[in-house]
Amino acid sequence: MKWTADQQQAIDAPRPGSLPSQTLLVAAAAGSGKTAVLVERIIQRLQDKERPLSIRELLVVTFTKAAAAEMSARIGAKLAETFDETGDPYLEEQLRVLPSAHISTLHSFCQWVIRSYFYRLDIDPSFRIGNEGELTLLKAEVMDAVFRQAYKANGYHIFDLADMFGDARSDVKLQAQILRLYNFAMAQSDPMGWLDRCQAMYEDAVGKPLLETAWGQGLWQDQQEALAEILAAQEEFRLLTERPDGPTPWQDNVQNVQYLLDGLQAAKTWQAMHEAVKAISGHSFKAFRKAGQLKKDLANGVVDEGVTMRAETLGKAVKSGLEALAKGPFTVDEGLFQEQLKEQIPIVQGLVGLTKAFADAFAAAKRDGGLLDFSDLEHLCLQLLSTRDENGNMVPSEVALELRDQFKEVMVDEYQDTNGVQEAIVNLVSRKDNRFYVGDVKQSIYRFRMADPTLFLAKYKTYDRDLNAVERRIDLAKNFRSDANILRFTNFVFRQIMTEAAAELTYGDEEALYPGREVEDAPDSWVGGPVELHLLEVATEDDDEDGEGGAGESLAYGGAAGGAVDAGLAGGSPAGDAADAGANGAGSVGNAVAQPSNDEREIAFIIEKLLELKAEGATVQDKDGSFRPMRWRDVVILLRSVATKASRMVEALRAAGIPAYAEENTGYFGAIEIKLMLSLLQVIDNPEQDLPMAAVLGSPFVGMNADELGRLRQSGTGSLWSLLPAFAAAEHNESLAAFVAQFERWRTFSRRRSVSELIRRIYEDMNYVEYVSAMPNGLVRRANVEALYDRARQYEAGNFRGLFRFLRFLESLQDAGQDLGVATTVSEADDVVRIMSIHKSKGLEFPVVFLASMQKKFNSRDLTETMLLHKDGGIGLKGYYPEYRVLYGALPWLYARGLSDLAAKAEEERILYVAMTRARDKLFLTGYVKNFASLCEKEAAPAMAVAKGELPKSLITSAVSYLDWLIMSLSRHIDGNVIRVNSGVEDGELADIGDKNCRFTVTVHDGMAYVPPTGATGETAALLKAVRDLAPVQAEPLPDDIVARFGFKYDYPGAVRTAAKISVSEIKRRFAERDEEAERLTVDQDELPMVAETVVPFEAGSVPGEATEAAPSDGPFAVKPLALQHDEDLRREGAAWGTLMHEAMQWLPVKAYTKASLKAELDRLAVDGYFTPEERARLHEGMLLSFFTSPLGKRMLAAPQTAKEWPFSMLYDAKRVYDHVEDGEKLFLQGIIDTAFREDDGWVLVDYKTDRVANGDELRKRYASQLTIYREALATLTGEPVKETYIYSFRLREAVPIK
Repeated sequence: MKWTADQQQAIDAPRPGSLPSQTLLVAAAAGSGKTAVLVERIIQRLQDKERPLSIRELLVVTFTKAAAAEMSARIGAKLAETFDETGDPYLEEQLRVLPSAHISTLHSFCQWVIRSYFYRLDIDPSFRIGNEGELTLLKAEVMDAVFRQAYKANGYHIFDLADMFGDARSDVKLQAQILRLYNFAMAQSDPMGWLDRCQAMYEDAVGKPLLETAWGQGLWQDQQEALAEILAAQEEFRLLTERPDGPTPWQDNVQNVQYLLDGLQAAKTWQAMHEAVKAISGHSFKAFRKAGQLKKDLANGVVDEGVTMRAETLGKAVKSGLEALAKGPFTVDEGLFQEQLKEQIPIVQGLVGLTKAFADAFAAAKRDGGLLDFSDLEHLCLQLLSTRDENGNMVPSEVALELRDQFKEVMVDEYQDTNGVQEAIVNLVSRKDNRFYVGDVKQSIYRFRMADPTLFLAKYKTYDRDLNAVERRIDLAKNFRSDANILRFTNFVFRQIMTEAAAELTYGDEEALYPGREVEDAPDSWVGGPVELHLLEVATEDDDEDGEGGAGESLAYGGAAGGAVDAGLAGGSPAGDAADAGANGAGSVGNAVAQPSNDEREIAFIIEKLLELKAEGATVQDKDGSFRPMRWRDVVILLRSVATKASRMVEALRAAGIPAYAEENTGYFGAIEIKLMLSLLQVIDNPEQDLPMAAVLGSPFVGMNADELGRLRQSGTGSLWSLLPAFAAAEHNESLAAFVAQFERWRTFSRRRSVSELIRRIYEDMNYVEYVSAMPNGLVRRANVEALYDRARQYEAGNFRGLFRFLRFLESLQDAGQDLGVATTVSEADDVVRIMSIHKSKGLEFPVVFLASMQKKFNSRDLTETMLLHKDGGIGLKGYYPEYRVLYGALPWLYARGLSDLAAKAEEERILYVAMTRARDKLFLTGYVKNFASLCEKEAAPAMAVAKGELPKSLITSAVSYLDWLIMSLSRHIDGNVIRVNSGVEDGELADIGDKNCRFTVTVHDGMAYVPPTGATGETAALLKAVRDLAPVQAEPLPDDIVARFGFKYDYPGAVRTAAKISVSEIKRRFAERDEEAERLTVDQDELPMVAETVVPFEAGSVPGEATEAAPSDGPFAVKPLALQHDEDLRREGAAWGTLMHEAMQWLPVKAYTKASLKAELDRLAVDGYFTPEERARLHEGMLLSFFTSPLGKRMLAAPQTAKEWPFSMLYDAKRVYDHVEDGEKLFLQGIIDTAFREDDGWVLVDYKTDRVANGDELRKRYASQLTIYREALATLTGEPVKETYIYSFRLREAVPIK
């Protein structure tokens, strides 16, 4: 193999230099052949006669077992090849000892060290690594024990912690926070020391000026960086206004803000900056008007339009920057900070103390069980390898010095994914001059696994490139994977957005990718060419708002007035999303067929593009330089997250005739074959559980139909299992009796044998594996049920036994959202389009890459946590007002949030880099937007105003999606004209940016024109139709009994298309739709008035009204805390007010009231927590009193029996609701009766309404059908007649009789 000069240096170092040994950091870019270089270096070191080295004297550390196995196999193959060429007996010896070489994961190496020196530790020498199941259960048990002790002793401020982090029902959320803090601490080289430092940060800050604290210094630095950007924009804005062809009238705008900037620059203390920032809040900014003489000069060309646009962009940037400062942390003064700090210290002390207590208890529990986890491996290894000197610094122990003598060179692959503990271990077993690090910090994408890219960056910035440097850096920048244009495109984007300020590293010439692959004599059919960005412009944004946080967060700082309610910090979807989703068709009332979602439209576009490539005979280039037709396996669709989206993609692709496969990390517990097995295991453990028992009885295990299940339920009282034997005998059902006997045998077996044996017994008794194999997608289903057996065996490999604990373990996984991936059944050779996450694609390459859902917002949910954690920032804790149960953004939290947000955005840039460098021949970027022009104006216009190549930090970090970064950067390229045209800064000058010779296209499509396929066409469609019709397809006629069996037609096809359960509100809606349709059909179209629709808003200060009745109350649990309610919602949302009036009638005792006594009773309910003060203020006492003093109310007071909020369930004739169902079908109907009272001759039914109506007839028309159902339900419930039915209208203050 021919090596590049840089590769050869990495292989040969320290030669040809003068040093005998050398530490190397090989910064290997994507596709640069780093693994091949590492293997070649090992082979060359083994062949070096001057510096003889055995494979046993090498320590090679990788980060996955698969990578270690691949590395060992590559070394073995290369050794064998070299031995065949040279016949060197030493290489043969190295081949023989290769299996015992230290080529492994770091955890495996740690395990070897611990087993070799266990006598130096207080552990059982027969220790084993606990499996996930037993460790999860053990953590839960230990956590419960620690919390019980804390509650009993009132230690660790446990009740304050539970109040702040828990909820009304449990302290599970607090336990999760303790576990999160524990896991984060264990990723540090000194976990308990890190926790102590976190606590000391708060305690030491008491009485200190803010600028002497870590938080104050960090926030001050952020403020100065932001101010520097504002000043630079202000200066450029000033210069543009002074140009002869510039907007000179806007010089007033320059002066308008200059005093603010002067004040900010002059501030040298926190308090001075606080006062300078306060001045911004009261400032009135001048508008950028283009009127008068400026308008004329623009029209005559005296003033340059491009200069004016750029000046306006810069001026607005100054304004928005100052406004951001006005909302920043400097709104808090020194005094307020000290008050908040004193309130936070007990919380921090409690968190740290409780975490330490858990760590000690968990360690003791593991020690008692002879268990270790992966974190223990690292820390016990570190304990063996280190000791402390007289100054308390970590130094190598005797064990470490012994291992240093053994290992002549220590090699670390994927070094960018190392954490602090792993770094310390590597340093302790190696010298300063014998380390070989290889990796690419631009591909560090495992922050969620505690990877710390700053370790790589520190060396990257400090190691010398000199040949004779003891610590030397070598860059491998040539990419042998991707087409040159893809590399230039990647460089062009990242030269602008990857900067040291925004992403921890500046992407310059040394970081850029350089082509090492040549594409010669490519045919016209070659798929390569420009990178293509395709955006679908859609009517609404319904799918990119995933509830994961994103843009538009508004943080409040400081005291109660500015304190941010925790719900307000969630950063979720805008309030209009629900309306948007309805407008898009999904789930909207009255739509016969739901419109495709935007995700589905994007999938439809990708399908069209794939079919187009196939139809055109697109070719790809193999690694040997030859060209061949594109296969489906050459294509990958990359997603930031595959959850929920990947399965829909697979279905759509398959429907279009494109084979596809998605590897997901979820969906296992939702698979029907697993749900059925878990239900069966649940009832074997406890047969008194009716829900899982009904699932089993209705499954193929038993095969009972709905009628049989209904008769079983009605055959007596007690559980289904208790009724089953007698029911089987009464029905003379032999198969049911056989199941009862089989079930009893399983229960007996479960008490005597293991869970895995029980599962295997069920599989054999029921032929379950064969059954699921015959189902659609049978290979995956078979693998899933086999995996359940394997997981049961893994669970029992630990100290836990028994079916109950196994089920509890699975439930804990599901409760924690830790779903498992469905089994993998596709190999690399299968010709399918693959759909995978960007993380899964790391290390892979594909000829054609579709990077989809570019508009998807970054997941910023972690940044809204009450407690944020950072290696340097420590514990960032929100402030808390316990009397209001309100959280606010305290300065420590804001500081940690800033650090975490910056790190998260930096990682998102690296993830985008990984995604774009997976493509060999062609890169497609796809997504959708609601308003392309608005997006360009928001993102491209500020970018166009930047004169230098790098974009400013504030602009880069303001992005909330990959698409934002692309719009910013591509607008500054000659090919980005469509972006500039829509940005409003079309005439701006393009900055001089490297790799501007890249080529790309930007195409905006009408998203509404794309509809996902529902099936195949042409011959395939005809074939599928024949199969569905059970017609012969090039085959002999089937036997009559087979034809009869497969020709079976269900007698109730209409019922299949109808939900078995329905609510009263749904029935009312359907009746209303019928009435509206009938009205529409009877209106003469010529008589319709030609007038525009008028929307009449609510009158200010009026009692709220609503078009439809509010949803039934959920009782006291529906009452939200005061801090989570907005008075505006209560004033303007009629549904909320209606709910309040219903709740008042629910909780008010049935008795006579005066105005004073009613007020007192409502006040008591508010004090008891039934209503918040705002809700109490909104209750209309006059309307409530009118009911109790009305004739109907007095009758209720006199009645011997009254029922309120009476829930009911009943069977309802389906034909009355759905015309298409067959006669005799029933619906399961549920509802709640507001009030009913009994008089001597029958029941009186009362339903409360708060609708804004003119008279009772409107209410009768709107709710007659609903009340009819309530009347029938009440009569069925009581067995007595309902003599009268009323709607009581609070607005009309009258009882409206319903006939």
